[in-house]
Amino acid sequence: MKNNKKHFTRTEDFTTEEFLEIIRRAKIFDKGIKNGKNFTHLCPGKILATMFFQESTRTSASLKASIVRLGGGWFGIDGIKGTYLETGEEDMEDTLNGLASVCDIMAIRDKSFNLTQFARKGFRVPLMNAMCGNEEHTLSAPTLLYLAKEKFGNIKNLKIGIYGMTKSSRPTKAAVKVFSRFGVKFYEDSVVPEFKLPKYIRKIIKDNNSVYMESKLNDFIDKVDYLFIVEGLPQSGENPELIKKFNKAFVPFSKNHLKKIKKTAIVNAFEPRTTTDGRLTALKETDNDPRMQTKLLIEKFNYTTMAIITYLLNIDVE
Repeated sequence: MKNNKKHFTRTEDFTTEEFLEIIRRAKIFDKGIKNGKNFTHLCPGKILATMFFQESTRTSASLKASIVRLGGGWFGIDGIKGTYLETGEEDMEDTLNGLASVCDIMAIRDKSFNLTQFARKGFRVPLMNAMCGNEEHTLSAPTLLYLAKEKFGNIKNLKIGIYGMTKSSRPTKAAVKVFSRFGVKFYEDSVVPEFKLPKYIRKIIKDNNSVYMESKLNDFIDKVDYLFIVEGLPQSGENPELIKKFNKAFVPFSKNHLKKIKKTAIVNAFEPRTTTDGRLTALKETDNDPRMQTKLLIEKFNYTTMAIITYLLNIDVE
């Protein structure tokens, strides 16, 4: 399947068919690597630029591991220290344009940069949104979709629960936009109403003929097939009183919750899983339950990232 697009800066850049193509490729990489297959013949000499102007652990590591497993290499920036961005002598666009000539594909992470708008101006290599601005972590959505596809086979009619500070969760917003294409039912407990999914995301759910309901975790926990436990860290500029209100009402996911959830369900606690008052969104006592997919997420992220890189570079994977 050839890619007629240039960038992956938002989930809308891929059709549903293209997301399924990413899943298909990810499965090949997943099964192949587990069986000792080598994929370094796919991207020999290709260079990935990881331009991370915001802190990152898992996304950065996965991107670097992905291009190495495909036979290429990488260079990158971690933060603005030591760059002309720090001194104010250069802006973001000039930095990215200046480095485009020495890479084949680029991943960007920044708290405020509008990557989609930048991509529309024209850029010589494919761009990937590794979490830019306040709206979505585009690269994470195919991973969550792949986990569901691998577990359930058919995604249609899944019941998905969302628990936590959803408004601030860029991975959650990206995932909801993609899953809503498959006729699923969402239950959301944002703990306090002010942190629920933004209105435009709820409209996307409706427009895609999926269902959205506000409810409390204890009322839907035994119904869902897939539970997202959202990060507890708000976006900058959020009302401190609302954060205090959230922390006071939030109950970390525990073994008691696992007793209520279906045996066939899966759970992902998005990381970092901390709240502003130092607690964990999901307690470590839950980590070894087979339904908890948190540790598996980074492994699968590696395979879906390999899939996205090869797709954007128009490299066949069979």
